[in-house]
Amino acid sequence: MVVRVPFSPLFASYDLMSEHIDEVIYGDGAEILEECGGFYKIKTDYGYIGWINKENIAKNDLKPNYIVNNSFADLLFEDRNFYKPAMTLPKGARIEVAELGSRYARVKNFDGKHYYIHKEHILPLDSKKDGIRELIVKTALSYLGTQYRWGGRTYNGIDCSGLCFNAYRFNGINIWRDADIDRSDNLKRISLENAKIGDLLFFKGHMALYLGDGRIVHSSASRGYVAIEELNERLKEIYICAGTAF
Repeated sequence: MVVRVPFSPLFASYDLMSEHIDEVIYGDGAEILEECGGFYKIKTDYGYIGWINKENIAKNDLKPNYIVNNSFADLLFEDRNFYKPAMTLPKGARIEVAELGSRYARVKNFDGKHYYIHKEHILPLDSKKDGIRELIVKTALSYLGTQYRWGGRTYNGIDCSGLCFNAYRFNGINIWRDADIDRSDNLKRISLENAKIGDLLFFKGHMALYLGDGRIVHSSASRGYVAIEELNERLKEIYICAGTAF
């Protein structure tokens, strides 16, 4: 099964008023674990478990081969942009491109129809990436000014672990969705002195992406948005460790 809407909240329970723990994005894979009322309990392809509205999941008959690399990208009814889009996909959406044209790519959708998306807004999922640390940082910095949202993962709102998770996942590396280094098998602890650009810093109940020279980019609940900040005394007091996937 896969997510069939631009993005959908994941809840801690089968209740719209329960904790908003994550957001899944169009094309994300999901395994159904349980059903209750209008909800499925799912396990995402990155191992996170939560409850989602049933109508936001579709049978997995697509083979995503591209990822949206723009902040947002319109899925169009025709290969021209004169009309209202069918839907607008967020960065990180995974799509099946059937054909690349001169300007637009033809995309297969879950309803069996074909739509179009601008070629400049997508990248192959399996594309080789040089300078991966810099690309991870570039992705994180693209969210500067985005409002803080607990459980968020889009430009509509994002939390601290969502920012770091997206920065890695959209560049081909999955880490654990929450601020817990011990849940990521591909991360190893390192000292702050050995941390390099693109590594992760973990704090009590918080995480950030390291920019070097004592600076971080993070989604700050106290500031209310994604910001660049110095490693100040307040952060040093709750610092746990640094982590690297490299």
